[in-house]
Amino acid sequence: MIRTDAIGNKFEFIAIAAERCKQLQRGARPRIETQSRKWVTVAQEEVVAGMIEYSYGPFPEEVAAEPEVGEVTTEAYPIDENGSGNSE
Repeated sequence: MIRTDAIGNKFEFIAIAAERCKQLQRGARPRIETQSRKWVTVAQEEVVAGMIEYSYGPFPEEVAAEPEVGEVTTEAYPIDENGSGNSE
């Protein structure tokens, strides 16, 4: 079991290790000496060792939502010959 004391939770650990694994697969050099041959394991070891710096960046600005309905009417349907208010 991998200890994730340095990381907030296991989901965060997985996300960070996955991004690092992608970098290693594209040709980045490992930052630690390891006997592991799989990029996933190397990435996990780097994260546990504290070799990977990460941040989430700034929060996106909130955009004011536009109302979906343009106009609301309170008028009733006209009564037809049968006396019902259906418009069909």
